[in-house]
Amino acid sequence: MRYIGKSQPIFDAREKVTGEMIYADDLFFPNMLHGKILTSPVAHAKIKHIDTMQAEKLPGVRAILTYKDAPDVLYNRNMQWINDLKPATERVLDKVVRYVGDRVAAVAADTAEIAQKAISLIKVEYEELPAIFDPEAALKEDAYSIYTGGNLIKELNKACGNVDQAFDESYHVTQNTVSTSMIHHGAIEPHICIAHASREGEICIWEPQRAPFRTQIMLGKIFKTPYSKIHVHGTSMGGSFGSKEGLMIEAIAVLLAQKTGRYVKIRYDRNESMISTFTRHAMKLYGKIGVNGQGKITALDVKAIINSGPYCGDTTNIQGSMCSKMFKLYKIPHMRFVGQSVYTNTQLGGAMRGYGSPAIFYALELLVNKTAKELNMDPVAFRMNNLVAPYGIDPINQLSLGNARIKDCLQKGSELFNWEEKRARQSSIETERYAYGYGVATAVHGNGVAPEPDITVVSLALNEDGSMLLRTGISDHGAGTYTVLKQIAADILDMPMEHIALIHTDTYSGLYDRGAGSSRNTWVGGAAVAEIAKRMKNSMTLIAAEALQVSSEEIVLEDEVFKIKDNKAKIDKKGVACYAYQEKRAKIIETLSYDSPRNAGSYGAHFAGVQVDKLTGEVKVEEYVAVCDVGKAINPMLLEGQIEGAILMGLGMALFEGLQLDEKGVPKNAGFKKYRMPKASDMPKIMIHFVEAYEEGGPFGAKSIGEAAIIPVTPAIVNAVNDALGTELTEVPLLSDKILKAIYK
Repeated sequence: MRYIGKSQPIFDAREKVTGEMIYADDLFFPNMLHGKILTSPVAHAKIKHIDTMQAEKLPGVRAILTYKDAPDVLYNRNMQWINDLKPATERVLDKVVRYVGDRVAAVAADTAEIAQKAISLIKVEYEELPAIFDPEAALKEDAYSIYTGGNLIKELNKACGNVDQAFDESYHVTQNTVSTSMIHHGAIEPHICIAHASREGEICIWEPQRAPFRTQIMLGKIFKTPYSKIHVHGTSMGGSFGSKEGLMIEAIAVLLAQKTGRYVKIRYDRNESMISTFTRHAMKLYGKIGVNGQGKITALDVKAIINSGPYCGDTTNIQGSMCSKMFKLYKIPHMRFVGQSVYTNTQLGGAMRGYGSPAIFYALELLVNKTAKELNMDPVAFRMNNLVAPYGIDPINQLSLGNARIKDCLQKGSELFNWEEKRARQSSIETERYAYGYGVATAVHGNGVAPEPDITVVSLALNEDGSMLLRTGISDHGAGTYTVLKQIAADILDMPMEHIALIHTDTYSGLYDRGAGSSRNTWVGGAAVAEIAKRMKNSMTLIAAEALQVSSEEIVLEDEVFKIKDNKAKIDKKGVACYAYQEKRAKIIETLSYDSPRNAGSYGAHFAGVQVDKLTGEVKVEEYVAVCDVGKAINPMLLEGQIEGAILMGLGMALFEGLQLDEKGVPKNAGFKKYRMPKASDMPKIMIHFVEAYEEGGPFGAKSIGEAAIIPVTPAIVNAVNDALGTELTEVPLLSDKILKAIYK
């Protein structure tokens, strides 16, 4: 293979490192206005009165919006398609605010400074309502209801076997309770949107958006506008991790554009992105494991309470994703998942790297470690005795797990980490001040959303000079998706990558894609490109055969040209395109609507070594091994980058990150001055290894890794800290005061 399996820098790396890349914030249109949004300082209140008089008098102010100027349409900010039945409780602007950071009013002005000044001049009288921040408290019978009907959004129950009987018959039962925090995505690029509304009623949007066709659907619902008049330009994206999804500032930008007849740009600063978009869901999970006398897990029961914030968004989807993943890692005959998604008055929960899996496997892997400790078994050996095997069966949907190589990952990781040797000498290296511990965790994440419709549309066109145009709706978060797609096409078509141009992420000139989430880009997008490239190769072969006056079976594509076997006669791609144009009067174009047939699992086993300062409570992750089941490494360099970034994010979740609220629901640590994220100096020495085993359905057998790589990180680190101290810490982040309290206890 010419490109597959080879490390290639992302094709736009030069533009990025030189600052030549054009992002949404670099765009400027004539007479463009700047928008600012006034947000609520209280967690729950009715708006009794809004006085905009002083703001209207400010020179340079061109429009002001309140709830009186917005469509009275309820929507869900994460609609997947037009018939999405998720709860719709949100308005563009509402006369009730439901969290600190909720939208109250908006201004468009000649400059961002004038708009900000105008925002400060708007006077709002609030009638405060009871606010609730704890989802468990929100579920109590006497709890104040944020909406009529109660605070429970949805309860999901899934089970296999007879769980209660299995626990009754268990040799040993272990229980634990864990909790996770609201986490900010930390993408370099904040949220930004430019909108324009034409006289003919066309709505145009420019923004970094990983699901532009979903934006089109939601704007169509709110403004009762046909999709043919809604044009979403997906710009280059400066990072997402799930944050560049859903409707947040777009509708307000459109309303301001409609009111002024001008282009309007809204750009959130870091505090606004932290408070007024969404975070990783905070959760509390209760787990219970039963084992038999041979160390086999016979029963598993997990209850998850998920803090949605005041709007549903895609919380119920995340709840379902957590449930489906839980049944795919360990071979347990009796399992049950109960998930409750709950309305509160905190910041919104939303998609973030891993889509719920970091929480469910954090709970599970801490529980597995605790069980192994109580049984006096090695955590690696205990897992090896219970993990699924390749081509096992999912007990919920009775579908194959595919080529699940988690045992290979665990075995190789144990060897690379020198697990047994480190455990044997652990007590000898401890000092009065420093303790050392070693942790392991395993996990699985999916590839796409099948069996739901998992659709992407691609096309390839052959130019008369032999180059190609690839069109897709897939969004690149910045991780190199477009480079991988080009590698796949170039390898199949036997041509240089630089001869393939790419049109993407545009609802007019691009083609449909469901959205760049759920680890779809390589699995679904790559498979679609592989299939369309094969079709293009076949079409070119047929025309080459006609041009060379032989049957297509006699033609081979070799050294970038079509040849007759055992003959010197040949024709290149330019010749094929020109022959089709001149002789057949046709352009060679292939188009494919691809629906992914299955959802494979990407598995992984991670190992962490930590040093804990017993005097200060500081944790230092000193070494880390990540072994990942990738199917086929299409671009090893990009895979390594994804895994390294995932380790950093998981380390932040374990040790530092969490948006903290005071007793009134006001964030105490918004902004990077107060919100602690991992630094380069926090990173350990990392060793990465790929387990490559062909997975049916992926391009060249490849699977996605961007989300799967983060899921074992936090439990591996927390298990290592508990190993060092002999504690049972379960609440992340493991801030130093929590660790010191556990040591003293």
